[in-house]
Amino acid sequence: MNKKSLIIISIEILILIIGIIFANSNIIKYLPECWIYQGTGILCPGCGGTRCVINLLQGNFKEAFFLHMIFFLTIIYLLICNVIYIINLNRKEKIAEWIYPKYWYAIIFVILLILYTILRNLL
Repeated sequence: MNKKSLIIISIEILILIIGIIFANSNIIKYLPECWIYQGTGILCPGCGGTRCVINLLQGNFKEAFFLHMIFFLTIIYLLICNVIYIINLNRKEKIAEWIYPKYWYAIIFVILLILYTILRNLL
């Protein structure tokens, strides 16, 4: 494992620990509400994202999924990417490199996020 990879992994672990500490506190009370939702009554693409992450950190996976499905799936995808990256660090034969982010993954993500936002405001 090279030095840069160790630093990246250490930063990710630190962010996770800080997230767990904040998730177990009542920080959600102090976060501002969505300005778009307050002003228009329409859920923006990010509405529910913070609560989704906090519920994930607390282990409430079902509630996190229903709060914001796209955030939930994105976080799971990024966790899988990190695990595969860590596994591939010391292997000569790399596994599942197709899962690493590509530019067209971002295009698909944006399209799904727009469709999800439209659907949850209509239903």
